[in-house]
Amino acid sequence: MQTDELELIARSLRQDTSAYAELVRRYKDAIYHHCFAIVRDEAIAEDIAQETFITAYYKLNSLDTSRRLSTWLFKIATNKALTQLKKASRELVVDEEVFDRMAATYGNPVVHTEHNELHDAVATLKPEYRAIISLYYWQGLDYEEIARVLGVPIGSVKGWMSRAKAELKRKLS
Repeated sequence: MQTDELELIARSLRQDTSAYAELVRRYKDAIYHHCFAIVRDEAIAEDIAQETFITAYYKLNSLDTSRRLSTWLFKIATNKALTQLKKASRELVVDEEVFDRMAATYGNPVVHTEHNELHDAVATLKPEYRAIISLYYWQGLDYEEIARVLGVPIGSVKGWMSRAKAELKRKLS
């Protein structure tokens, strides 16, 4: 963990709200995007991201500072997102407007189409597979970190990733 991050955590534990606000600022976008990749709903993803930072604030003293703060935050967010999906117990629809806005950042219409197709295909995967894809490809975590985030053996991560890729390949061909 970075020295300045350790200092921000220490100050946060001493009730310095500006220090915690800085930690939130650093990770809010990544946590939101990860939550969105799992739940596929902007408002719910925002709520889960906010709940993640509230939970993290109250449990900050339990953080193992030998590990990355981002891994711990992704674990909290993933658990909350998967719990939300279980509660909802319904199939989530892809928000086309969000994908259109995201894809509009690309100038090439072929890239735009491929981007939409990929995100549409990922959205149809099981929640665990969506989480794996998000954490690995979009958040840059390695398999070991993903295993810690999801609380599963690394073999499960490898198996899920293999099945997710196979399913995506089938859907995209």
